[in-house]
Amino acid sequence: MAITDFQQELSSLLPIFQPASIAIIGASNNPAKPSGQPLVSLTRWGFKGKIYPVNPKYQTLCNLQCYQSLKDIPGPVDLCIIAVPARMTMPALLESAAKGVKGVIIFTSGFAEVGPDGAEIQREMTRLAKETGMRICGPNCMGVFSSRNALMANFSVTDLPDHVLVPDFLGFISQSGGFGVAIYEIIKEKGIGFSHFVSTGNEADLEFSHYMGYMAHDPHTRVIGGYLEGIKDGQKFLQAADMALEKGKPVMLIKAGRYPASARAAASHTGALVGSEKVYSAVFKQKGIIRVESLEEFQVMLAVLAAGKIPRGKRVAILATSGGSGVALADKCAHYGLEVVPLQKQTREALDAILPDFASSANPVDITSAIMTQPGLLEQCAQIVLGDTDVDMMIVNNWALHGDQSRLEQMTRVSARCDKPILNLVWGPEREALAAIRYLNDQLVPAAREADFAIRALTSLAEYNNFVHTRLNSALSKPKIAENAREKASEILDRFPPGSQLTEYTAKQVLRAYGIPTTREILAATAEEAVNAAKTIGYPVVMKIESPDILHKTDAGGVFLNISSETEVREKFQVLMDNARAYKPDAVINGVLVQEMLPGGTEMIVGIGKDRVFGSTVLVGLGGIFVEALEDVALRVVPVTPLDAREMLDELKGRRILEGLRGQPPADRQAVQNIMLRVSRLADDFPQIAELDINPLMVFSEGRGACAADALIVIA
Repeated sequence: MAITDFQQELSSLLPIFQPASIAIIGASNNPAKPSGQPLVSLTRWGFKGKIYPVNPKYQTLCNLQCYQSLKDIPGPVDLCIIAVPARMTMPALLESAAKGVKGVIIFTSGFAEVGPDGAEIQREMTRLAKETGMRICGPNCMGVFSSRNALMANFSVTDLPDHVLVPDFLGFISQSGGFGVAIYEIIKEKGIGFSHFVSTGNEADLEFSHYMGYMAHDPHTRVIGGYLEGIKDGQKFLQAADMALEKGKPVMLIKAGRYPASARAAASHTGALVGSEKVYSAVFKQKGIIRVESLEEFQVMLAVLAAGKIPRGKRVAILATSGGSGVALADKCAHYGLEVVPLQKQTREALDAILPDFASSANPVDITSAIMTQPGLLEQCAQIVLGDTDVDMMIVNNWALHGDQSRLEQMTRVSARCDKPILNLVWGPEREALAAIRYLNDQLVPAAREADFAIRALTSLAEYNNFVHTRLNSALSKPKIAENAREKASEILDRFPPGSQLTEYTAKQVLRAYGIPTTREILAATAEEAVNAAKTIGYPVVMKIESPDILHKTDAGGVFLNISSETEVREKFQVLMDNARAYKPDAVINGVLVQEMLPGGTEMIVGIGKDRVFGSTVLVGLGGIFVEALEDVALRVVPVTPLDAREMLDELKGRRILEGLRGQPPADRQAVQNIMLRVSRLADDFPQIAELDINPLMVFSEGRGACAADALIVIA
C-alpha cells in the first residue's frame, strides 16, 4: 500500500474520533453496564453532538428519546456503539450499514477470541467493512475516548480528569482493554492529559496502525503511547511510524511477547536467525520507536517530555548529597548507557569556591551535609553544573526528610531557568518521598523514586533524540544499481517454482545481476572439466559439490580448499562425488563448482529473511560456521537506507574486528554497506525470495572491497 493511500484511509477514522452524532444500540441508563456507561457519560460531560439511544424496551433514556431501531432515527448517524449480546451483534452491524453509519464501535465479545464459529462471524464483519467502507473498532473492545469533544464512546473512561498539567498531550492505543485502562488511570493521576484513548479489541477492521497514523496527524496529540502485542499489516505500521517521525512525535510502546515459545526452522542460516521478536526490535530501531520496559519507566519519560526538555545527548552530571549515592548512580548511568563526563575546569573551580573542603566537585558532585547548613547551596551548584557545555542533562539525588520544602523549591527555580532536562531522584521515607515527587511533578519538574527506571528512561529519550537528529542530517549516498538488474535476475528466478532452493552457482548469478561481487567459478560435470576449469581460473582453487539437495556443503564433506595441482583436482572431484552420494544417496548432483581461492579476510554474513508481518528483512553479522552459535547479527526491514546499513554494522558486538584488532588493518566497511544496500534492493524487487545467505562474505582490508564466497537462495 502506497503511503498516500494509507493517508487517505486515515481520513475514514474521523467518524470514530469526531462524530457529529452517536447511536447506542442496546442502550440502558445503568452506568454499571457497558450498555449504559457511554450514554450516562456522554450526557453528563456534555458531548456536543446528537445522541440517539436505541432499545425497543424504552421510550426515553437519560431524558433523551429512545428509538426502537436504528432505522427509526430521523437524521444521519456518524458513529454507532453496539452493546448487545454476541448473537445480536451481526444483525446490528448490518442495520448500521443499511443506515449508512460511517463508524462502529463493538463492545461485545465472543468472536475470534472464543473459537472457530466466533472467528467466522468476525470475518463477516471484516468483509462488511471492506464492502461498505464503514469502519469498525473492535469487537471485544472497551471503546474510544477523546478529550476535546468529551467523546465517551467507551465503558471504561467515565470522567473527564480534573488534574491536567499538560492538556492534549498523550494519545494511547491498547491491545489489552483492562491493562490499557489501568495505564490510563495511573497516567491520568500524574496530570498528563490524554488527547485520545483507544482499546482496539480484536481488530476486525481498524488496526493498531490506523490509530497510530491518525494520532500522528492529529494536531492535539504530541506523544503517542501504546500497549502492543502484535501487528497484522507490517507495512501500515511502518507507514504510521514514518508519519509520527515526520511530525516529530515520539512513539513509546510497551511491546509484549519478547520470548516466543518456539522458533521457526529454516534451510538457511538467515532463516534460523530471524525470529518475530528480532524483527520487531529491528523495526523499532529503524523507525525510532521507543520500547518501554515498564509502566514506571513510561511515567518518567512522560514527565520529561511534558517538561519539554528532551536530552540532547547522553552526557550526564550527577549532583548528590552523599558520596556513596553519587557513586551508585554513576554505576547505574554507565550500565544503562549514559556518560558520566568530567566537568570542565571552570565548572569545578566555581563549585570549589562554594563547597566545603570535604566536598567533591568531580562528577558525581558530592555536596555533602553542607546542603542542610547552607541555604541555597543546592540551587547554586545545580546552576553551575548546568552551565557546563559538556553536560546534556543532570540527575539530582534529593533526600526528602523532615518535610523540608526549600530544596524542592530550589530545583523548581533551577528547572524554570534551564533548557536542559533535570531529573530529581527523591529518596527517603515513603510518605515524604512520594509527597516530594508529587510536588515536583506538579511543577513539571521530572521526579522519580527508582533509579533504574529513571535512568533507563533518560537513556531511551537521549537515543531517540540522537536518532531524529541523525536522520535529519544524514546525507549518505546509495550505490547505483544497473538499470537491467531486475530483468537479469528475473530471467533466472522465474525458472524456479515456489519452494525451490537455488544452488550456489545459480544464486551467485542473481547476485552478480545486482552488482554484488562474487568469486570467479566454473561448473564442472566431470573430472576433466574440473581440471580445465582450474587452469582457466588459476591455482589455488576451491572445489565444492553443487547440488540443490545439499545446501550446507561442509556438513556433507562437500568443500575442499587450496587445491593446487591437476592431480589433486582429479582426486578431490571423485571424493566430493562419493561424499555427496554417501551423505544423501538420492540427491540431484549437478557437478563440482571450481572457483578461485580468495585471499584471507574477515568472514561475514549478509542475508535476506522473510517475516510474515513486515515482509523482507536484511541481516548482517559475523559469518562462517559460527554465525548461528554466536548470533551476533543486526537486522532491518526492507528498504534499508545507507544510514540503516551503517548503524547495523555499529550494532554488532564483533564490530571491533572490522575496525582492526592486534595490528590487523580495518576491514572495508563501506564495501559491506554497499552490498547490504544491493541485497535490500534485490529483496524489494523480488519479495518471493524467502531466504538468501551470502556466507561467507569475505571482507578485505579498507579500500579492497568484499566478495561473496558462497550463497544460496530459497524461494517462498
